[in-house]
Amino acid sequence: MVSKKALRILEYLTRVNPAKLQLYFRDREVANNSVVSGPIAIRLDGVNFGKVLKDFRKPRDVRVHDALINAGKVLMERFNALITYVASDEINLILNDVPYGGRVFKLVSVSASIASAHTSLSLGMPLYFDSRVVKLQGIGEAITYLIYRSRVCSNNYISQLFHNLTEGKRVTPPAKEMLAVIMECGRLDKVSDWEVLGSCVCWGQRTKCGVNPITGEKELVVRRKLVVRDNVAECISYLTRLRG
Repeated sequence: MVSKKALRILEYLTRVNPAKLQLYFRDREVANNSVVSGPIAIRLDGVNFGKVLKDFRKPRDVRVHDALINAGKVLMERFNALITYVASDEINLILNDVPYGGRVFKLVSVSASIASAHTSLSLGMPLYFDSRVVKLQGIGEAITYLIYRSRVCSNNYISQLFHNLTEGKRVTPPAKEMLAVIMECGRLDKVSDWEVLGSCVCWGQRTKCGVNPITGEKELVVRRKLVVRDNVAECISYLTRLRG
């Protein structure tokens, strides 16, 4: 069942204007022959996933989601990203320090190759991603970008559930109305948070016992580790703490 926290986020997202944010962030996309500095978002979208994955569970399949999370982890380590947000068929990375000298063609080609290779291996079939770079004006705008992408992905999910209820009628009311209908009909009772709001991959810490290379004595050491949380709010909270 969708948690109360997730429902509050969903209700908030229905009040966000996605069309306005789409126009804004489309203007922030960087041409492939450019050089960019951080912070940036790298967005990877699955190419033709709806057709290629037609035999998987709709509208979300945990196997696909887990495959994208695994690919996102590899990307996060390779690019030293701040966070990764995975929802629907897309992977979003937020970077402050940009590798490859900021060369956009390198960022998009390498990220798309990594995502395609690891997702294909996980699911046992050839799958492809396209990639784009979005220039962000600070961590605050990175938070707005995540709200925008979660609004789009959650709306797609809610819309599919709504149209399943209405037997394919193509009249699409506002998101707030669709959410109210599917909640009233109990369509979120057996849904997990990640299905509607995606998952966040961020950096955590783990403590382990190591050996001091100088003294040879055992001591506690702290290492970074990747942590997965089934809620976009975790990504937003993480970035908010970084912003201070």
